[in-house]
Amino acid sequence: MGVDIRGRKTPNKLRLWTAAILALAAAALVTGTLAVADTQHGVNRVGRETAPQAQSASDLYFALSDLDSQTARRILTIGDDDLTTVEGDAQATVARRVGEIDADLRQAIGGTSADPAVQDRFQAMLDKVALYHDLTATAISQDQLSQVAAKGRPDPIALSYYSRASDVMHFDLLPVAAQLRDTYAARLHASAKNQDQAWTLDTILVLVTGLALLAALLGFQLMLSRRFHRSLNPFLAAATVATVGFLGAGLAMTAQQTDRVQKAVDQHMTPYLGVQQARAVTFDAVGAMVRYTVAPAFGYDHGYAADLAALNGAAGRPGLLSTGLNNTDARLATRAASDWTTVQTDASKLKSEVDGGDVDAALTEATGIAGGQLGQDFYALDTHLGQAADAQRNAFETTMADARSGASGWAAAPAVVFGAVMVLAVAGVWRRLAEYG
Repeated sequence: MGVDIRGRKTPNKLRLWTAAILALAAAALVTGTLAVADTQHGVNRVGRETAPQAQSASDLYFALSDLDSQTARRILTIGDDDLTTVEGDAQATVARRVGEIDADLRQAIGGTSADPAVQDRFQAMLDKVALYHDLTATAISQDQLSQVAAKGRPDPIALSYYSRASDVMHFDLLPVAAQLRDTYAARLHASAKNQDQAWTLDTILVLVTGLALLAALLGFQLMLSRRFHRSLNPFLAAATVATVGFLGAGLAMTAQQTDRVQKAVDQHMTPYLGVQQARAVTFDAVGAMVRYTVAPAFGYDHGYAADLAALNGAAGRPGLLSTGLNNTDARLATRAASDWTTVQTDASKLKSEVDGGDVDAALTEATGIAGGQLGQDFYALDTHLGQAADAQRNAFETTMADARSGASGWAAAPAVVFGAVMVLAVAGVWRRLAEYG
């Protein structure tokens, strides 16, 4: 009687253990697949969506700032044959910036989206850019045809058109671009933070289900060894090794890629955005002094003072320049800081020349290509800031490429591993169940 009861209980226990392992393996498959999918989604969201949008919004602000600076530079050079080359360079730069603005707008706002609201926002920005272009074109045409314009002193009507264009830039375009820049920078950091939070939750779920599966496999192995007096079931041993291997390699992979994303955002893209913002404000600052040279009575020196405060800091707060260069190459940061000091000296000298009515000296200072002149010294500053920005962008792209590479090929891994665990668990008990008919 006792033997019969035991004979009936043993296959039931085998079936229950097997069912438990299959259920836990299925749970581990689900949590493992979710962890891998969240990691790959996080890498792609940052690398292909939020970071490019943040970069484009930052570049848009920069391009708009330079567009106005180059327009003022072009107006300043009209009527002076000695500055024909400078005028041509400014004109070419304006054309290039207009193309960049269109591309950056499409990326940042979503100019290729079918969403009517997004399209309306995109079109509104383009309309403002077109208005700015029309006003500046009218100003330039008026100045070129004017009978009263003189060297360094544009036609008054031309100045009124340019003043309206500058207002469109500084009161309509740049504030919206700054809002986009800040919004997408915040979205970038939020996406990186969300991935980190998702990784924490996924890791807990994978550990809970994976360790429970391991406990079940080891418990089943122990039960079989006691019941059938065999030290090891090779099928369950293989299933155990596969589970341990996935837990170790899979969690290491997700942790590594999450760390890479955080590093790419915090150590590279954030400094890039900071450098680009500082570059944009330096362009606006120098542009303000060029505008002041064009129209001293329009108060553009106040804009320069505001840019100066933003770049240098005020009331104990660090400036945009030092903040942006904080995590960049020390050599470039030192050179850029030195360049900026020189540019400020040049700008002060330019203001003195304008205030003193020395038109020739002011034109030379604003457009000169010799060391000690604003045009050349600002070129050196922007070159070093551009190198710092490029270094951070390249480092970001390299780190994100490593993250994408590290996460690739893992999509099917949970199904393969835990599918194999299920098969091995059934194979490990199949012969024992067969013994009971």
